[in-house]
Amino acid sequence: MEKTKKQNFPAALLTVLSAPLLIMAVILYAYKLDGAFPFGKGTAAWGDMIQQVVPLLIDFKDMLAGKDGVFLNFNNAAGMNMWAVIFFFLASPFSFLVVFIKKTDMLYFANILIMLKLMVCGGTASLYLYKTRKKLYPVWITALGTLYGLCGYGLLYYQNVIWLDMMYLFPLMLLTLEMLCEKKRVLPYTLVLAAMMAVNYYIGYMAVIFIMLFIGLALCAVRRESSGGETAVRFAAGSVMAALLTAVVWLPSLLQYTQSGRVKDEFFSSIKSKGFLTAYETVLPTVLCSAFVLTAVFFFSCDGKPRSRKLGNYLVLAFLTLIPIIVEPINLMWHTGSYMSFPSRFGFITVFMLVVCTAMYLEDRDTLFRENKLTDHAAVLIPALVLTYFFIDLVTEFIRKNRETASKYTSSLWGDRNSLQVCVTMFLLMSAMSAVMLLLYRKGYLSTRTLSIICTALILCESFANVRIYLTTPVLNYPERAADQNKVYDLADRIEDEELFRVKTDGKLFYVNLVGTLGYGSISHYTSLNSQDYMFMMKRMGVSSNWMDVGSYGGTELTDMLMSIKYQIVRGDAENAVYSNGDYSITENSAFLPSGVIIGDISAIEGELPDMTRSEIQQFICDNVLTEDAVQAYAFEGAENGSGYTVTNGDTLELTLDISGRQSLYFDAFDRPQVSLGSDIDGSFDILVNGSMIKTNYPSGEFNGLQKLGEFQNETVTITAKVKKDADMRSLGVTAIDTDKLRAAAEAAQTVGFTRKGGKLTGTINASAGQYCLINVPYTDGLKVRINGKSTPCIRVLGDLTAVELTDGENDITVTAIPKGFIAGLSMSIAGTVLCILWHFVISKKLKVPEKASKAIMWAVMTASAAVFAAVYIVPVIVHLTAEE
Repeated sequence: MEKTKKQNFPAALLTVLSAPLLIMAVILYAYKLDGAFPFGKGTAAWGDMIQQVVPLLIDFKDMLAGKDGVFLNFNNAAGMNMWAVIFFFLASPFSFLVVFIKKTDMLYFANILIMLKLMVCGGTASLYLYKTRKKLYPVWITALGTLYGLCGYGLLYYQNVIWLDMMYLFPLMLLTLEMLCEKKRVLPYTLVLAAMMAVNYYIGYMAVIFIMLFIGLALCAVRRESSGGETAVRFAAGSVMAALLTAVVWLPSLLQYTQSGRVKDEFFSSIKSKGFLTAYETVLPTVLCSAFVLTAVFFFSCDGKPRSRKLGNYLVLAFLTLIPIIVEPINLMWHTGSYMSFPSRFGFITVFMLVVCTAMYLEDRDTLFRENKLTDHAAVLIPALVLTYFFIDLVTEFIRKNRETASKYTSSLWGDRNSLQVCVTMFLLMSAMSAVMLLLYRKGYLSTRTLSIICTALILCESFANVRIYLTTPVLNYPERAADQNKVYDLADRIEDEELFRVKTDGKLFYVNLVGTLGYGSISHYTSLNSQDYMFMMKRMGVSSNWMDVGSYGGTELTDMLMSIKYQIVRGDAENAVYSNGDYSITENSAFLPSGVIIGDISAIEGELPDMTRSEIQQFICDNVLTEDAVQAYAFEGAENGSGYTVTNGDTLELTLDISGRQSLYFDAFDRPQVSLGSDIDGSFDILVNGSMIKTNYPSGEFNGLQKLGEFQNETVTITAKVKKDADMRSLGVTAIDTDKLRAAAEAAQTVGFTRKGGKLTGTINASAGQYCLINVPYTDGLKVRINGKSTPCIRVLGDLTAVELTDGENDITVTAIPKGFIAGLSMSIAGTVLCILWHFVISKKLKVPEKASKAIMWAVMTASAAVFAAVYIVPVIVHLTAEE
């Protein structure tokens, strides 16, 4: 028997690897035609991939090299815990390949990374089919594996490339679920579930929904049998072990998630406010791009022949995952209650269940006599092949003419009616041709071999068209994207300075994450795990921030000093630049304040920033941290309404200041900190200084920080704000900073110059008892400060910065971090590992649960499954339908 397995291994390997090889061939050919790397300089990265994923991969490269920390990462958000970010974006074995890739090659590597992951998706799908569908003709395994690897989900959503890891793990998840139910094997299920939760706990939530629906159906089928209780026990045990194994991931990540800007005030607000139907122009292509499996499932389901109970269950699961593709309240529940874009993030589950159902139908309906399976009807074979050739030529020409329309998604993340029309037309063409071939096969005119070869050709045709629409069109949209962004990456590692410092830009020159990607300390960051407290603090301090990002531009000289911003990136050549490549230059600021400032009394700045305008906040910070007479806040008369400010379209606000000495002036219009794309007051003002236009349509999503009006000396300045829309706001005014006094105060301040090494700060200061050190690192529960080796409590100041009380004499200060919940999660993961070992060697062999107890567990699992179904499919629909109009 062992010899037979060895003899069959080459054939099995070829069967499983054929789909990945076809996927590679299709993608490389598309890359060649459209000038993408490795055949040109184009990158397929765009959207979230170029804003977040590639920069984070470069961050990960620096973390692996020990240049920055994981728990305390100074290249992001002034000192951010990246643990949850890693397990949201980067926790893939493929991510470790960045060790071998230069920063300026990372956007080219993205093309290869996408291809490799899609190949693995095809490989795991083929492996599942090979292991479970023993009678399925091998060519079908290749065809269906290729279809899954190049399905609409992967091609539309590859920008979040970690989701492709979840896509290739899902076939393994289904395989191990079957092994648990049919062969009583628990650990494979435990390990794959643990892998999914570790790779991406967010999409892992969607996998858990599917698992609960799956096990509920599986137990319903065997509830009267003795095996039902045993299956439930093993399922419960495997799930608990997986939860324990990954506790070190999900527990600290969950706690960090609750502090992020993703948290909503009302869970059901989106369900109530959004429509009943999904954004179908964008959602439907994730499944319509797999025309053959949709057609085959419908074709065979209508043939009136009996089907197995297992196939019936899988059809139900496929249908349940199709419903949220259409019904928005249910779709939102699959997305934890809300989403910004990518409105069918679970879509790979839908596609694979259709693939599995198709494979089961093809296996069950393959009833031709053995000698006829490879024999074709002579009068049909040649016309069928000719028809296929001309059909593929027709589809190819159709896509060539309509590619621009079909690819609307690649420039906006959303489809429209025109792009959907092309997609539906393509689907109908492929579906009609597939139905014709299936009908000829059912009538006995085509053999299994010919049908599988023709359908493979159709799948390759559809896949190639979709690859060019969704994967390589971004190359054509912006051929110089990689070259242009590499001009930014060229600035990396050009500053030699061991002291903790930060770098900003003089405007929105590029994506906010790129500053940290260059290897420099940065106040900017953009992921959905950005701390809400930090974002709101920076917004109130006048730094530009929109949606879930914090920019590295805006603010004032004061906030630059407060956050130890020592260098600035400007566009073009600059005098006395630290480094310049012609497109961008790094310049050094004339004033710098180290990252630790000694203060005698912190009572005024402890806790939240006071409820005042942003101009007043500038004055408040300066008065309580540096000096009392360097910043002055001014208000426009006549705009106050008691609780804020009201302006009317057509009004003109004017403020005249007599400037003494040298002062920098800033204009401010702001409502309140919020997590949203833009605000109601965007575009309210045109701002003029002494009659000259400084800024139009201020504020905006592009820039909403304090607007610098200029630097003035011993002169009269008139600031005019022309109102362009009716608006109510909470902050409106002008900030005046006496730069000479501010710099003198900074030079006189007692400071600590912290040295940064990895995720650790060290510094030394002689102080008196009762003094405090203000450290410009965001306050978190996981922040750890030791003075002379002893832990000291951290105090939250200025909204989200950190202060510690010093001791009399020399203070050796170290700053590190351990995420809240990490130690508890690690302990649970160790316990889970021990439990898995015991299960393998001891428990599984001796496990005997009394029948009554096992039946009770079975009913508990089925009840939990029913509760999940109700929570996802019934409650949101009721909430939506009963919401007030």
